[in-house]
Amino acid sequence: MIGVFKCLSACSLGVGTNLSIKMKKLKILITTALLFHLGLIQAQNFNYGLLAGYVCANAHVIKNNEYATRLFYPMHSFNVNGFIEYRFPGAWGIAAEPGFIRKGGVVDGDNHFLGRFDLQLNYLQLPIIANLYFTDRFYIIFGPEFAYLINKGGNLPVLPETYTPFEKEAYKMFTPFEDDTFEISGMIGVNYNIISKIDIGLRYSHGLTKFSVTSWINHRYPVGHGTMGYSNVYNQYLQFIVRYKIKPD
Repeated sequence: MIGVFKCLSACSLGVGTNLSIKMKKLKILITTALLFHLGLIQAQNFNYGLLAGYVCANAHVIKNNEYATRLFYPMHSFNVNGFIEYRFPGAWGIAAEPGFIRKGGVVDGDNHFLGRFDLQLNYLQLPIIANLYFTDRFYIIFGPEFAYLINKGGNLPVLPETYTPFEKEAYKMFTPFEDDTFEISGMIGVNYNIISKIDIGLRYSHGLTKFSVTSWINHRYPVGHGTMGYSNVYNQYLQFIVRYKIKPD
């Protein structure tokens, strides 16, 4: 009898142990499946790809003195960026768009260089924008844009040879660009998804920090005594973009 009880106990123990192992494996399998499903859901909310656009750059002079006149006119330019974005449940999303953009403007009219030229400022930029979706296709974007000037020199033409070295120093039109290489701007725009992989958009950006200071000179005064005032200069541009989603929704 004792042998029978021992046998039954051993069998019960073996069955219990096997059942425990199977339950553990089942729990691991269910947990893994849930984590995989959750990760799949999260991944489906991420998009990434490329964007490029036409930029109409026209630097803005803040006319904080009575002698300031119009100095900049629109300049045709471009940008090339990548992007990664996350769509939250509901109407909101967030995106980062690292890339390259050329800002500046056409300098024309009465200026120290006695001519017309393109002030081309090349930046590495990083817009961090919020997306507000009104529909699955139409949404607005807004947020800060951070930029770093990568070509600090060579942005300005040489002053006329008729100027003496003293005149060239006295008639510097812009402060050195090294003083304001880092820039923060505000951006706002609208985007529309025309097909699953392609969006188009229209944006406007204006600097919150200046990129230079310009001086206003009256050439009728003796050299070095004709400065009539200074104005801060800010980047601004209008931009048309096309976005290509490598990983669409």
